[in-house]
Amino acid sequence: MSSTARLSRIALGATLFLVGVGGFTRGSGSGYGCADRWPLCEDGLLGGLLPRAEYHMVVEWTHRWVAAIVGLLVLATAISVWRNHRRRAALVRTAVAAVVVVGVQAWIGRMVVKADLDADLVVLHLAISMVVVGLLTLVAVATSPDREPAEANASWSTHLAVAAGGSYVLLLLGAYVHNMFFSGWPLVGNELVPDLSNSYTAVHFTHRLVAGLGLVYLVYLTRAAGRNGRPPIERRLLHAATGLYAVNVALGAVHVFTEVSWSGVVATHLLVAGMVWTCLLAATALSRQTPVPAS
Repeated sequence: MSSTARLSRIALGATLFLVGVGGFTRGSGSGYGCADRWPLCEDGLLGGLLPRAEYHMVVEWTHRWVAAIVGLLVLATAISVWRNHRRRAALVRTAVAAVVVVGVQAWIGRMVVKADLDADLVVLHLAISMVVVGLLTLVAVATSPDREPAEANASWSTHLAVAAGGSYVLLLLGAYVHNMFFSGWPLVGNELVPDLSNSYTAVHFTHRLVAGLGLVYLVYLTRAAGRNGRPPIERRLLHAATGLYAVNVALGAVHVFTEVSWSGVVATHLLVAGMVWTCLLAATALSRQTPVPAS
C-alpha cells in the first residue's frame, strides 16, 4: 500500500472518530463546556490551552483538539496526493477540496459556539463533517491497491448513489431531532401516522420511515450485487453497509427506550451512520472507476 493510500485511510478513520466524539459532546451536553471562547477554553489552564478538571470542559476540549489533529491529517493527505499523484487532476482537486472544507468546518464550529449551539448550525456542522468524510473516502478509493475494475453499469452505479445519498439525508434528519424524545418504536407516538403539524414530529416520522425503507433497499442491493457478479470488494462494502445499518436501527430503538439519556448511544448511533455513508460512497465510487495512468 502506498504512503498516500495509508495516510488517506488514517485521515478517514480519524475523521469518523471525530464524528463520534462530536456526537458524544452534543449528547452529553458538553458543547458549551468551554463557554463561547474559541478555539481555547474560557478560564482554562495555561490561558485556555488546557481545560480545568471539569467534565464538560474536558469533553469539549478533547473534541476541539481531535478536530485540530484531523485538520493536520487532511492537509498531510493533500500534500501527499500532490507529491505522488499530481498528474491525476481529479484526485488532486478532491484532496484540496477536503482541506478547504475542513477550513469551512472549523469556521462553522466557531459559529456554533458563538451562537449558543443553534440547532440549525449544529446540523450544518455535521453535514459539512460528512462532506469531509465523503471526500476522504473518494481519495482513499482512488489510491487503494484493492481497486478491481468491473464492467461499467450506469444503472447499478445510480442505485448505489441513491443508497449513499439516502444514508446522508437520513443522518441529517436524525441529527436535527436527536435529543428529542418521541415515545414508541418503530412508530412515533405509537401511531401509524402521528400528528405532523409539529415540524419536529414530522422530521422524526420522516427519519423513521426513510430508515425502514433504506434497510429494505440495502438488502435488495446486497442480493443484487451477488446476482450481477459485482466485484468482491463492492459486495463486501455492501454487506458491511447493510450490517452496520441494521445495527444502527437497533441503536435507534435503544435511543428511544432509554428516552435519549445515554450520550454513548448518541455517539455510537452517529458514528455507525457515518460508517454506513462511507461504505456506500466507497461502493459507488468503485462501481464508477476507470483505469488510471501510472503516477
